[in-house]
Amino acid sequence: MRDALLPWLGPMLLLIFLSAFFSAAEAALFSLRTRDRRALERGPIGGRIAVQLLEKPERLLSTVLFWNLLVNITYFAIASIVASRLQQSSPVMVAGFTMASVLVLIFFSEMLPKSIAVLSPRRISRIAGPPMVVATKILTPVLPIVAASNTLARRLLWPGFSAERELEVEDIERAIELGTGDAALAARERAALRQLVQLAAIRVDEWMIPRSHLKIHRGNVTSDILREEIPPLGYLLLAEAEAEEMIAAIPLRTLRPSQLDDLAAAREPILYVPWSSSVADTFESLRTENRQVAAVVNEYGDTIGVLTLDLILQGILRLHAGRPQDTSSEVLFEVAEDGVWRVSGMMSVRRLAEHLGVAPPESRNVTIAGLMQEENERLPRVGDTCRWDRFLLRVIESSGRGQVRIEIRDLPPEGGPT
Repeated sequence: MRDALLPWLGPMLLLIFLSAFFSAAEAALFSLRTRDRRALERGPIGGRIAVQLLEKPERLLSTVLFWNLLVNITYFAIASIVASRLQQSSPVMVAGFTMASVLVLIFFSEMLPKSIAVLSPRRISRIAGPPMVVATKILTPVLPIVAASNTLARRLLWPGFSAERELEVEDIERAIELGTGDAALAARERAALRQLVQLAAIRVDEWMIPRSHLKIHRGNVTSDILREEIPPLGYLLLAEAEAEEMIAAIPLRTLRPSQLDDLAAAREPILYVPWSSSVADTFESLRTENRQVAAVVNEYGDTIGVLTLDLILQGILRLHAGRPQDTSSEVLFEVAEDGVWRVSGMMSVRRLAEHLGVAPPESRNVTIAGLMQEENERLPRVGDTCRWDRFLLRVIESSGRGQVRIEIRDLPPEGGPT
């Protein structure tokens, strides 16, 4: 028995290790989330290689499956040779060896490595990246044959297979209505759906946080920054020591404890978008570029505000009017009495028009304060008024920081003060 088993024990253990490596690499690489990929791109070369492999997922998956299959076939071939030699000793020993070989391969080459890889995908991906590149290059001449075989198999086995049509908004609304018996929950889901559909019609300057509300850090980034108050956005916006424009951001709220001592390594580049870009296009650009912060620039190239991925998601899920997040504590919209409302100057003109049931004015300004500034040709002051449709707008409060409170009064049909 010893003479039959010992010469093959080393190769079998090596094959178990190789099978475990490919199983762990597959589980780790395909478990990486967008945030994990961004972290790997900023880390050592092994992580960057892993991200590059995921740019062609079909090629990577074909490589993993090919080598894993080849290793397993070789393992069972050796196990068959050993079993045939043990057959001369005892049939019971052959059955026990065969069962043990299968169980060892399943546990040590499939279950255990994949469980470990899912728990720590970043670390395993950094380790597996360089060897997987070598394995892919070795298999490069064979990959076209594998791809052709897959295409041929699909056409022979599923000749009528076709992709489903894209979901329409009506289909999603119908699914929401059928998916819940709670009328209030269904109404909130429909409101979120409407917000999602309207992203294509909303400009980024309607949802952005104006530059005057932002706190930008210049100079070196150290852990002492965390002793100060965390910015309302949850992002630390960075600029060069003597520059005005933002160049990067650090997502403070999502940092792990191990990253607090090296904030500079957690900095992420920001995306620049024009003021006229839609929120939907900006959201898609942020997702494609793996960014979290977009700087909104005007026609002169100056940064006028910031829109983050968090703000867009808040805007989709919110059920009230106004910006996704207000940087001050004031209420954007409130009813004072019948026919009288008080709003913040930062409220969107289009959102206010929806509340009042009228068409928005033809103006490039997107806020109420901007509309009044355009009509009066100066910064809004207490007592300034302007006319919009059947409504009279009057500034009732003004702070030194440029924030104003505006009263809106519904005038009677015969007219009123202007």
